[in-house]
Amino acid sequence: MSNMYLEHFQLKRMPFENINDGDFFYESEIHSEAYSRLAYTIEGKKSCCLLTGGYGTGKTCVAEKLKRDMSRKGYVFSFTVNPRLDELGLLKTIFYNFTGYGAPKEKSDVLISLEKFFKDAYKDGKHSVVVIDEAQDIENEGVFEELRLLLNFQSESRSLLTLLLCGQSELSERIYANRQFSQRIFLSYSLRSFNQEETEKYILYRLEKAGLSSSIFTSGAISIVHERSGGIPRWINNICNMSLLEAYSSSLKKVDEKCVIEAVKSFKE
Repeated sequence: MSNMYLEHFQLKRMPFENINDGDFFYESEIHSEAYSRLAYTIEGKKSCCLLTGGYGTGKTCVAEKLKRDMSRKGYVFSFTVNPRLDELGLLKTIFYNFTGYGAPKEKSDVLISLEKFFKDAYKDGKHSVVVIDEAQDIENEGVFEELRLLLNFQSESRSLLTLLLCGQSELSERIYANRQFSQRIFLSYSLRSFNQEETEKYILYRLEKAGLSSSIFTSGAISIVHERSGGIPRWINNICNMSLLEAYSSSLKKVDEKCVIEAVKSFKE
């Protein structure tokens, strides 16, 4: 079905997949601002930054792009996507993501190993970045304290690592309720959903990256996509993908309002 779908619309790639493909990163004004602020924090070797936003607004995409771009500049990353661990489990995961090696069993030894890694990276002219994605899912408040204590690893002039916490909006409330942790936050930024103009530009951008030079969505179709998705990129992708399937099934070359309405119905069944 997908190959016929591509051929029908003369697409080279699937345009609305919900995967972190750097080629499809859309630098909207809000995402570019988030990227710039977080990059500034990392390049300034600051201790901690916070990126929040609703489900599907693109937090992981921004963090992944930072990792891709800055890894080329001498920054080393540990990217954790499942933080539902206890303190020791998370520390071990951070170490493994940096090194590819299993961590020691004892917590004290894990901390010693992490400190050595940070110092060795510093001596090599590199800077360590710890990214915790979906940080709102951290269940144990002790984990936040352990992350805060990691920020105590410092050279004579600066922190040996930057901690980037990404999560849904409630993460901000949890962080700022923790007075000691909130004092370590250098910068925070919240992603919002797209307005209708941004939704239209986003759809066109994804189509162009997939091989088209113009939109195959009518203006009425885009209005409904925006309305039903709430301007959230993940839902824009879902609705547009199903709308293209509806148009293909009806042998249409354009996605019209009816296609989008039928596509939205499929999510409710």
